[in-house]
Amino acid sequence: MNVRGAESGHQHHRRTLPRSARLLLAVNACNALGTSLSSIFINVYWYKLTQDMSQTLLFNLITYLAWLPAFAAAGWLSKKASRTKALWIGSAVQVLFYISVLGLGTESSKWLTALGILNGIGQGFYWMSVNVLSVDVTSPENRDWFNGVNGIAGAVSGMIGPLVAGIVVGAMPQMAGYTTVFMLSFVCFLVSLLTALLLPKDRPEGGFDWSSLNQTLRHKEWRSLTFAFVGVAFRDGVLSVAIWLWVYIATGSESSTGQYAFLTTLLSVGGFYLVGHFGKEHLRWRFMVFGAVLISLSMTGIALLTTWSLVLYAVVSAARRPFFDAPFNTTAFNAIGRFDRNGTIRIELVVWREAALSVGRISSVALLYAIYRSDTPHIELQLNLFLGAMVVMGLMPLYFIRKAAAASQRSKRLPERHYSIGPSEEESA
Repeated sequence: MNVRGAESGHQHHRRTLPRSARLLLAVNACNALGTSLSSIFINVYWYKLTQDMSQTLLFNLITYLAWLPAFAAAGWLSKKASRTKALWIGSAVQVLFYISVLGLGTESSKWLTALGILNGIGQGFYWMSVNVLSVDVTSPENRDWFNGVNGIAGAVSGMIGPLVAGIVVGAMPQMAGYTTVFMLSFVCFLVSLLTALLLPKDRPEGGFDWSSLNQTLRHKEWRSLTFAFVGVAFRDGVLSVAIWLWVYIATGSESSTGQYAFLTTLLSVGGFYLVGHFGKEHLRWRFMVFGAVLISLSMTGIALLTTWSLVLYAVVSAARRPFFDAPFNTTAFNAIGRFDRNGTIRIELVVWREAALSVGRISSVALLYAIYRSDTPHIELQLNLFLGAMVVMGLMPLYFIRKAAAASQRSKRLPERHYSIGPSEEESA
């Protein structure tokens, strides 16, 4: 009886989130809805205006290039001022981005470089603060639940947004539907900004300690996770952009594209709930292996670039996403919690993680941009080789996650050396 009561109390504690965590979930949900409404169709919009996929890829490449320095600047600001101020700036710049898109209208396709910089700055500031706050407002006991709920909110938003956007764009004449969708996104980002203003303020922590990053890399666990971040972002960074453009090109219909996005994202909702509800440390590795292998197998069908092969990939990708993303994010956040010197260099570690992710995203998008920009008669062969590289890079994180776990287990036998940010002969091996 007492044992059951203790277990029930432990489960209740795992699912109890403080007010700050609930507010952050609301901020993320509004932001995710605004992103899902327009992230697919803003790329389709510019493709329709330019009839050149390389131009849409250029916008995303510029966004990623601007994202990293903005992310680092947000980290510096968070140490000098507060994390919430970085969140406010990121949300405000995202609002400004959509004001610019609405104001420029069809002329926006001539300003893709400037818009990409603006979008990258907004995304960089926003995601730096969110990543840090996700650690600050949770604990190891409720982090799986937080990530699961956050994943459900993102999945539901990702399900509703493209469906509504596709219907609106398809029902309204010419480009009027796109204007309406971008206006809805603007409203979502504005609500996200207003909600972010309710988050409690935090005190500045001092200067940004760049030297701590070099010291942390002396630990084998963090080095291995760094390579895992690169591999994950190499695959997901470019596919998040290209897959729905390919679906639109194959179907020629915004409405169909939105419906496919709705159906595929629907699969993620249940998966994120299961992972959040039942996610335990001893199951994380199995979940990640299942998710990574499944997505790599499904990518073989993309090479056909037919409607059904692309939809099959999208379905499998949506089904596997919760099983890899939620436990992988928890693994990353827990590692940050172990190496952050009781929170004093948490921001520096989050910036380093983002730098690794940016290397993966920029590399893959730049490669695909170069393929489409070259416009050679052998483009199909080049695309197949590119997809093969993504399969390899998508499986690579499993190897490095395993190495990181082994290094973590060894370091637990030497707790004093593990939690210090300094060289260690065993951890540097």
